[in-house]
Amino acid sequence: MHYVFFFPDEMRASALGAYGNPAAVTPNFDRLAAEGTLFENNYTQHPVCVPSRCSLMTGWYPHVSGFRTLRHVMHPYHPNFLRYIHDAGFETHVYGKNHMFDEETYFGCVDKYLYVDFGHGDVKVHQGNVPMAERIIKKEDPDRAKSAAALFGVKDYTMLLDPMDDSELEEINDTCCVEAAIEAIRGWKEGDKPLFIFLPTFYPHAPYTITKQFIDLYDPEKLPDILPPDLEKKPRFQALIRHYRELGDADPIVYKKVYAVYLAMCSYSDMLLGRVLNALDETGLAADTTVIASSDHGDWAGDWGLIEKWPSGMDDDLTKVPLIIRRPGGAVGHRVKELTQTFDIFPTICDWENIEIRHDQFGLSLTKEVAGEAGDPDRVVFCEGGYDEREPHCFEGTPKFRYFMVPGSIYYPKMIQQQEAPKSVCRTVMMRTPKYKLNIRTDGDNELYDMENDPRELDNLYSDPSMAETVRALKDQMLVWLIGTSDTVPREGHV
Repeated sequence: MHYVFFFPDEMRASALGAYGNPAAVTPNFDRLAAEGTLFENNYTQHPVCVPSRCSLMTGWYPHVSGFRTLRHVMHPYHPNFLRYIHDAGFETHVYGKNHMFDEETYFGCVDKYLYVDFGHGDVKVHQGNVPMAERIIKKEDPDRAKSAAALFGVKDYTMLLDPMDDSELEEINDTCCVEAAIEAIRGWKEGDKPLFIFLPTFYPHAPYTITKQFIDLYDPEKLPDILPPDLEKKPRFQALIRHYRELGDADPIVYKKVYAVYLAMCSYSDMLLGRVLNALDETGLAADTTVIASSDHGDWAGDWGLIEKWPSGMDDDLTKVPLIIRRPGGAVGHRVKELTQTFDIFPTICDWENIEIRHDQFGLSLTKEVAGEAGDPDRVVFCEGGYDEREPHCFEGTPKFRYFMVPGSIYYPKMIQQQEAPKSVCRTVMMRTPKYKLNIRTDGDNELYDMENDPRELDNLYSDPSMAETVRALKDQMLVWLIGTSDTVPREGHV
């Protein structure tokens, strides 16, 4: 069995037609759902790229080994599901963002790769054993890459950029990465190792822009209003984000424009998924390939007058992400309403491939659900994020982020806020039960939502006297979970 794992960055579940968005133009995600199993309530383990991906690859919650920052990535001594796949005899391909492994770990488990590194002002393209070496990937002029503002052409802090010209479509890094994957699919022949192709693409990650053909699919004026009537009911850090990004007095149409472009970026990702599905069909490999689509976290995309994401933000816009699996012989058009987590993906693959998991981890196999069964009706899932003042090395805006710590750059408002108002990004744990969502923060700005009756998370019940007993019971449950997952004991070398 081959595997294609399509993993766009920052794609929230509600951006897709298959998840009930009537405005979304996402025919290929919708097709994948119609031909496989869609998990309706799938949650990430962290609302930021690197920690989420480290959690995906280890099966660990972020607190188990400190994976909660953009700078703490996996090293060779960490357990690694991709290494399991590689060592089991698969030819592993990774085309797209890394944002999870250090260099030694990356090259220890990846056979063929293509990725782009935007670190420290340089844009570097890395290729390895990719049968498309003649392709030129568009790179910024190094002379222009002196600040993030110059690199991205930022005009204000909304992260809204001008549309790209349609002629640029084939030069976008994600397009090049998908074309590399398609060449690998077309180049596979009988007797070769089975393929495991991981596509951690960049879009729909901010800043908000894509080629005009996708932006023209959405008219902001025709999209529903996305600003709730009472923003004051939400945590204090959200008001601070609006303040630092100078969004507080923005015309509501600005947020609808952000949302429209975000949906356009999702439609672009959908087009790329369609290219992959078509290549599988045309080569005949679809009959022997499991296709998985998910994401590391979501994006506010204008909701609540906010953009991008936040390390301690636990709204469904950030934490509820797609999970769709199409497997030959599996269920067709099946929808699982019970709760799942993104780090369930690799234990599921290991289950299918009889790969021994040689470390203690917390993901659960979903093979029964993909075969057509319901999920666990009692399952509870968790997400974590944020940092406390005792760990200043974790905050954005430190010298390690000097490239973006420049007024006018796209991330400057986030970084200066974390430096000037560190409590606004404090440690947070989210617990989602079938009925409730509880968010506990170390600064005391806590939340409780009845997700059955208030799925938009409009009414914070945490301080409601009638909910006091419910809060106490949920906190007890969270405490037991924290104790049970507080660490893992290595199996190798444990005598």
